[in-house]
Amino acid sequence: MNRWALMLQQSPPELQRLIARTQHVSLPHGCDAAERLRRLRRALCSTAAVRSTYALLDDETRTALDVLRQRRGGVRADELVGQFGPIRSLRQLARDPRPRSIAERLLLLGWLLPRPAAPHHPPRYMLPPELRRALPYTLTIESIGVAPDAPLAPAVRASVALLLVCAATPLAVRADGMLRRSALRSLMPLFALHEADEIGDLYAFVLPLLRRLGLVACSHGRCTITPGAATFLALPYSKQCERLTNSWIASPEPDHWLVRLRLALHGVDWPLLRRRLVIWASALPAGRLVASDTLYNTLTAAFGPLADAQTHGFRTIRRTPWQPRNAARAFLNALRKPLAWLGIVAWHHQYVYRPAAYASVDANWRYESDGEVFVPFTAAHTALQIAPRIRWVRGHQDGLTFRVAPRLTFAAKPTLLQQRTLRQLLLRYAGPPPSWWDDNLFRSEQPPFRLFDGVLLVAETPDDLARAMRERSVRRYVRVRLAPGIALIRRPDQMLAYRALARKGMSVVGDAPEPAHPTPPPDAFSPGDCAALAMACAFYRRYAPGDMPLTVDEQLDTQLRAALPPPLRAALDEAVMRLERGQPLFRTLTSFPSRPAPDVCMPAAAGIVLEEAEESITSAPDVCAPDAALIARLPVDNRLSFNDSSTNEAHLRALRRALAQRTSITIDYDTGGVGSVERRTIRPLELEQRGDSWYVRAYCLHRQAERTFRIDRIRGIGAIA
Repeated sequence: MNRWALMLQQSPPELQRLIARTQHVSLPHGCDAAERLRRLRRALCSTAAVRSTYALLDDETRTALDVLRQRRGGVRADELVGQFGPIRSLRQLARDPRPRSIAERLLLLGWLLPRPAAPHHPPRYMLPPELRRALPYTLTIESIGVAPDAPLAPAVRASVALLLVCAATPLAVRADGMLRRSALRSLMPLFALHEADEIGDLYAFVLPLLRRLGLVACSHGRCTITPGAATFLALPYSKQCERLTNSWIASPEPDHWLVRLRLALHGVDWPLLRRRLVIWASALPAGRLVASDTLYNTLTAAFGPLADAQTHGFRTIRRTPWQPRNAARAFLNALRKPLAWLGIVAWHHQYVYRPAAYASVDANWRYESDGEVFVPFTAAHTALQIAPRIRWVRGHQDGLTFRVAPRLTFAAKPTLLQQRTLRQLLLRYAGPPPSWWDDNLFRSEQPPFRLFDGVLLVAETPDDLARAMRERSVRRYVRVRLAPGIALIRRPDQMLAYRALARKGMSVVGDAPEPAHPTPPPDAFSPGDCAALAMACAFYRRYAPGDMPLTVDEQLDTQLRAALPPPLRAALDEAVMRLERGQPLFRTLTSFPSRPAPDVCMPAAAGIVLEEAEESITSAPDVCAPDAALIARLPVDNRLSFNDSSTNEAHLRALRRALAQRTSITIDYDTGGVGSVERRTIRPLELEQRGDSWYVRAYCLHRQAERTFRIDRIRGIGAIA
């Protein structure tokens, strides 16, 4: 940059200070001319500074630079003013440094400098020779011809295929997160034959992008989809390409295709390098074929080298990181692999082009050979809900083909609900099937079996009965086959055979046996027994899981309530109301025994709560009231499980009795009051009251040490040893 520095040195000092002011070059107060020149030269006279400033200029200024570059001897002041606008005096520029013309802008950049008069040259303005060499040339790319419509991006097709296959079954991955060969073999039929060689590299590129987008999760050697996959599949094609491209640009990890080239990759700013590759590829003319062998030299002349101090910004650069030959090789590989995979460029034989239009893709499904349906990539989200029950068999440039129902056993076929869902999707997206297509899914919903007179089982086809007889649970009850497709069932086994066929997904219509009504409670049941059974029915209706096979008949509940006296019926209603409200159960319901119970009265076993009806129940002459002593002598498995004031008094009496007899007693203790119940055998030593709480100090045989226990945390007391 010697000529440029010499021209700056010969410029007036006012112009030097004005250039430093507008270009934000720091000048110390009172610095000499040498220091001022040194700082200006370091800030302006470099190729990187020229290219970065050139990228910010508008098109008119770039056009003016192209014209001035051709005038090697400079241009006269009057001619410059006529073409690119007037230039104010330095004093006026100092008052208002904002440029008002193209000539003033170039002057304040330090690029267009005044030259004094020479013997054979009048005063003029000219560009420094070093600046002319550093300025990028206008990008002009010669095209070969019109490019065809581009196919869909391979990265998008690979992503959609991977998500649909993973929706059916997880794919095996290695420890480094890449797909295993078995997984690649299952995906290979979904691509064309000419793409088989690059499937491994393609998925090594795509799978990290899908993980970064949160569409798949790889753990324990399996790759599964996430809920975000449905949202991605429903996006338009342009949005899918954009998300994959942004994920690739933002990735901090090096690319496998670039590592193989063995270039200098230390200190590379990967997002910046990838963004530069995308910008270079976007500079290609849309829809025009371009020769790839001379493309790098053309782009380098316009944009500079591919790798420089900016792309390798994490280390000190003293020379170009990549030689032109290696940089051209890296750019050509980028065109062949990531840029082509993402759909930024496309290839037609040996020519590359930027897609202007894509091949038209029909958004509807279509029927192919028997039992096969084609789904385009643009409608892949519609097939996600049936992906677990279908098999993807073939791939195309614009979609995938799945087989509806493989010829497997009866149990392996989709259920009736799944068939109905698939049939609705086919009718919605593909329309009615043609006459030559396999219409097994469009048969009427007529069940495969019919039952006549409760004993004669007739199948729709002999194969249906043969497949049913392969199941052991069906052969157990359907024993006699009179003819192909016809069998007999023993009348006592009617209901059992009906349920066995239903469990295997085989529906039966006809004279199927109806489930018998529950038998009414026998007369031997006491009112307490009826109350306990009615409360159990209420508890079952409220807390039983929804998939339980048994149901509580209303007739049974009515018969149980009819056997209760009015006080007990009112107490039962109150207990059921508390249960439905989710209130705690405080007390046990006493019962009306038909015969005396010598040891334990029925309410302790019934476990039904009542509070307000206590007086009405205890006033009955045949009520057996619970006794604390009897409760204390209950076995450990039958001890009380509710802690209220009466239970605490019963526990206190049992502990006092054990303390007086100097014997051991078994308790269930809630350690810390957090629900962790442990069985302890203790020998009580002392009872004491602290405020409203009672404590027992005892020797714990389990801990073999003295411990203090709170009475209200004792969940049950067993027999006294």
